[in-house]
Amino acid sequence: MVDDGLYDGSKHACPVPDVVLGQHVMPMPSGSVGTKSGTFMTAADSFKVTIHGRGGHGSQPHRTIDPVVIASYIVVRLQGIVAREVPPGEAAVVTVGALQAGSTENVISDEAVLKINIRSVSEEWRSHLLAAVKRIVKAECEAGNCPKEPTWESTSSFPLTVNDDAVAAALDKAFVNYFGTERCVPVKNPFGSEDFGILGSSVKRPYCFWFFGGVDQGKWEEMEKKGTLGEQPWNHSAYFAPVIQPTLKTGIDALSVAALTFLMK
Repeated sequence: MVDDGLYDGSKHACPVPDVVLGQHVMPMPSGSVGTKSGTFMTAADSFKVTIHGRGGHGSQPHRTIDPVVIASYIVVRLQGIVAREVPPGEAAVVTVGALQAGSTENVISDEAVLKINIRSVSEEWRSHLLAAVKRIVKAECEAGNCPKEPTWESTSSFPLTVNDDAVAAALDKAFVNYFGTERCVPVKNPFGSEDFGILGSSVKRPYCFWFFGGVDQGKWEEMEKKGTLGEQPWNHSAYFAPVIQPTLKTGIDALSVAALTFLMK
């Protein structure tokens, strides 16, 4: 859906959409859909941090500066950010997804690499979390007597996904009318992140993102009865395998209903 305006942010002018819509399959019951207004997905910032030490033989640790020990202190200390610096009512996650160093057991490496992911649901606490992570890494490197400051490399950065209130309300009503209330499930913040919102924010237009389920309904109900839903694989897991139907039909129907909600005005 486009208006008569032109977007001049690129080399070639192009039509500007009235609204931006998107969806993603998620580990929810197949056939279900769900959205909500406001903050829908988190901001996510990822870094590759290299801790510089001084390598040497395992029999001569006093001649080295062990980056593995320093990196280990950092990993443990980072866990205190959410537990002790973020208010209980504010959601945040700090993850060290990888700690890589050395190649054998009797040699102390000269560097260690941490891969850190930070997720937040507000710009205020996004800034606080980023500052806290950098403060802790820097302080532990100083405490460990590193020969030089850690090296930071930003590997990815995703903004908050904030659904427009009016668009989300219109879609929620349309989904209920088409799918029925039993197939429209409430969505809490899943702490996933997306670059989808940039499609709307870059041209200052409202947007809305929603989810549709891909887990076999029978399997979901069985896991729910057993209290094992926490074991259900999530996106990007090798074990997350959406059933083809009704997942595919639901996704197509949801996109069609969403588009028609605004095209038929």
